[in-house]
Parts: sequence; structure tokens; C-alpha cells
Amino acid sequence: MNAEKELIASLESKVMHGLDELDVSYGDQAISNLVSYIVLLAEWNKTHNLTAVDDLDEMLSVHIFDCASIIPYIKGSTLLDVGSGAGLPGMVLAILSPALEVTSVETRGKKAQFQMFAANKIGLKNFKVENIRIEDYEPKERFAMVTSRAFSSLENFVVGSKAAIDSNGRWLAMKGQIPKEELKVLKKMGLKFDTFALKVPELDAQRNLIVVDAPK
Repeated sequence: MNAEKELIASLESKVMHGLDELDVSYGDQAISNLVSYIVLLAEWNKTHNLTAVDDLDEMLSVHIFDCASIIPYIKGSTLLDVGSGAGLPGMVLAILSPALEVTSVETRGKKAQFQMFAANKIGLKNFKVENIRIEDYEPKERFAMVTSRAFSSLENFVVGSKAAIDSNGRWLAMKGQIPKEELKVLKKMGLKFDTFALKVPELDAQRNLIVVDAPK
């Protein structure tokens, strides 16, 4: 087995182990696609600086497992990922949930271009990219879920994507520590929300998910 095949086999094994720890179901194709995605991200990162993380093993925990940790909170058939950068969490969620229709909104051209390239290379049919500001995005149909990861304040996230969420939908904001001041703003806005602590394999950092109900 040559070095490249050994690397791929090693990454696939680590991905499976991490997803098993998260109790996230997956198929062989999902594992292969996640590894292909992370390898492509590492390649592009050398010249385009898509992410601050450039070590493959660290990418698994910081990107793949972190994004996969919100799978249990995904309910509905359509998802909009706001300011997803290199496709996080949107592309990871699309790979792990083939029945989920995912749209990514990313304003920065190079990052949107990478997402398009990676989705095409992997053959991801349930994922598309809109290179546009969320405030300017006018979807034909509203989404069951709207996600973000280190995008902005909760207020900006909710207000900016309000026109894109279904009346029964939910915002899912991935955060580090619980942003108490930001939650106070949501309360003043009359929005209902829950917070969930996330345990991410191989990641020694606080991770929390804020789930906000869309106003009826």
C-alpha cells in the first residue's frame, strides 16, 4: 500500500471512530466523501487560506466532528447554512444526510468557489452554493432549518436570515461558550431558545448549540 492509500485508510478509520463516538449513523460513501472533502480542503488551504487549521488530524476534530455533533438536532428536509466559509457545517451535514437538501450562502468568492469545486468533485447532489450576502438572498421556498458556525452575533444571524426561515423552522447557531449577553437580546426580541452542550471527539474546547424557534 502506497503512502497516499495509507493516509486515506488512516483518515477513514479515524472518521468512523469519531462518528461512532458521536453516535452518528453513516454509510461507506459518507466516510469516503468526508475524507475526500478534508483532503481537498487541506490542498486548497495551502494557497487560498480557507481555514486557520491546516493539520489533517486537527481538521477532523475541529471541522468534521464538530459539525457532525449537531446531527441529532437536525429536523426537517431543508437546511440553509449562513456564512459557511469552506462549507462548514453545511457540506458535512449534506454528506452525512443524503436526504437533506442543503444550501450554503457564502459572500467570499474563493470560499464559495471551493465549496462548488468540492461538491462537484465529490458528486454531492443535495448541496448547492449561493455566492451572496444573506441579507440579499431571496429563496423561492423557506427553509426548515438555518445554521451558522462562528458567523456573527445571534441577533445578526437571526435578523439577517429571518426572510429565509419557515414559520415552523429553527435556527441552529454553533458557538463556543454560551453567549449570555447575546441570549439576553434574543429574550428581548421575544424569541424562544434552548442551549445544548456538545461533546466533540478529540476537541478539548467548549462547544454549545443554541436552538432558536422561528416566530410563528
